[in-house]
Amino acid sequence: MKVKVWDIPVRLGHWLLAASYLGVFLTSRSERLLEFHTLFGYFVLAIAVLRIFWGFEAHGYSRFSQFVKGWKDVKVFLIKAIKLDLPRYLGHNPAVGWLIIYMLIASVVTALSGIVVYSGEENRGFFTGYFTYDAAVYARMVHEFFAYSMVGMVVVHISAALFHDFILRENIILSMLTGTKEDEHSYDDRISHLGAREGRHALRFAVFLLVTVLGGLSLIFLPPEGKSDIASLMSPRIRTSKGFLVHIKPSKAWQSECGMSCHDVLHPTLLPADSWRKIMGGLSNHFGEDAGLSEDLKKEILDYLTVSSAEHSTSEASMKILRSLSKGDVPLRVTIIPFWVEKHSDLTDADYKKPSIVSKSNCKACHPGANVGSFEDRDIEIPE
Repeated sequence: MKVKVWDIPVRLGHWLLAASYLGVFLTSRSERLLEFHTLFGYFVLAIAVLRIFWGFEAHGYSRFSQFVKGWKDVKVFLIKAIKLDLPRYLGHNPAVGWLIIYMLIASVVTALSGIVVYSGEENRGFFTGYFTYDAAVYARMVHEFFAYSMVGMVVVHISAALFHDFILRENIILSMLTGTKEDEHSYDDRISHLGAREGRHALRFAVFLLVTVLGGLSLIFLPPEGKSDIASLMSPRIRTSKGFLVHIKPSKAWQSECGMSCHDVLHPTLLPADSWRKIMGGLSNHFGEDAGLSEDLKKEILDYLTVSSAEHSTSEASMKILRSLSKGDVPLRVTIIPFWVEKHSDLTDADYKKPSIVSKSNCKACHPGANVGSFEDRDIEIPE
């Protein structure tokens, strides 16, 4: 006889959460899919919060109080599990009960920390401007720790389901679809006739377990891929004196006087404001040349550079450049900044002498979005 165990909210939430987990990990290795990754993250957060709420409001086996047991019960269960002398539970067993609690809490923490990273580091989302880059750095560590721990928990969860199916001969995956399980008498009567092929079932369990573990590892070590659509890239956002976030408006004077007349321009977000002031204050000897401008043009360009400098930028590159500088540093070249030096340490002098690169200051040779201030890792391509 079948017994009703899982209600519709639990079953629906279980499979939606499983699908969202899969979506989160499959979109986590490509910057192109970052928006989808975030969307799946919001799904995870919403479903986990609803399941936590339902755990207090539900009745029967779906209620937390029914399957969350004390350490003594968990210890007894684990000892019996090691001896393969497992008692049968219609609902979650004591060990899985705590696994479920951890997965729900970890889901919420991972999603919330992801929101902080998305806002503070990537400068995107509903909460852009509310979290600093420093907060995002710590949030990323929390996010990655709980995300990867979730892979481990999912592997354990699936392994337990396979163990029930192949060894204990109870298809609990099916029960999470139908919501029903066999009562004690029906279960005992059925498995009493199934003892002849235990070795075969153990082998099947081992094969599926191996596939599950390898699947978990592949989610962790899946290589990143995908590049930006350079034509659609926008300049990074800067924080105005009133605290508003706006996209940088290109300066025609900067482009014409410095870019077209002399050299490729360095994006203003790559240097601190003091560096730009020092550079613009020494135009009469601008790296060995006289680059003097009228006072009006000089002021117009300097205003643009200081407003768009690294301190006001919300881009990842700007934040890391500033963090690498010591107090009082006023670099006149981005190529001597510690972050730049470390980031480019695997390149040789021979690389910079290539006709396609020419010099260290030719950012756009390897960063196709350099002119608009985009230096995403996924877009880096060292030319031949």
